[in-house]
Amino acid sequence: MGDWIGTALGQRLGVAIFAMTVQSWHVHIVIGPTAHDVSRVVKCAKDAVRWAMRPGRPIWGDGYDKRFCFDGASALARIAYVEEHNLARGLPARSWPFILDPPFAA
Repeated sequence: MGDWIGTALGQRLGVAIFAMTVQSWHVHIVIGPTAHDVSRVVKCAKDAVRWAMRPGRPIWGDGYDKRFCFDGASALARIAYVEEHNLARGLPARSWPFILDPPFAA
């Protein structure tokens, strides 16, 4: 799922992804600034998984949660939170090659 989401967001929307985790019932993604509405980014991610899996039924809920970061410190905290999910599952903090370093210092 992570590969599908990352590829779709990068290729279709040009979105920079700074952190992502795919859990059994939810996904966390930290993206960089974008001109796209958050709803479009979420739809792109959900559609990528739905098209790849071809489940023949809905697999996503209608809603989503979004949090905005207005400075480097809060963005780094969000990135660390998402990376901790991967580490807790025994995965690398950055489990995909499309994960970018944020353009702000720690």
